[in-house]
Amino acid sequence: MEKHENSRFAQFIEEQYRLEVENEYREETTRTVTLTFSADRACMFAAIAKRFGKSVSAFGGEVFEPAVDEMFLALSPEDRLSVGKETDLELSRYLTAKGITSVDENGETPATWARYAQFCNQVDAEQGDAK
Repeated sequence: MEKHENSRFAQFIEEQYRLEVENEYREETTRTVTLTFSADRACMFAAIAKRFGKSVSAFGGEVFEPAVDEMFLALSPEDRLSVGKETDLELSRYLTAKGITSVDENGETPATWARYAQFCNQVDAEQGDAK
């Protein structure tokens, strides 16, 4: 059977394969957390999520994930480094438990957050904003 790689339908199918792989990876690299806050706010949050056709956990992830970046940046330089290292270790353990392993160019666990901490600290120092 002849494959029509340039047809829009073949491209559509290729896109479906790509999305399938990405969704599988996204599911494996997503972690659920439990939050506790006042019942009235929790009920309102659930109602808002429902209004937009989302589960509380999915909606919460979208709402709170950016806050993690902001909180990380607000940490002191020392805390950024220690929290970054701790996060990299925990992330590696979590992904390994899900069957996903990765190593950096030195064959070690990637130090994504620790490197980001170093970068942020360098930028802060250059700008004279070190905490």
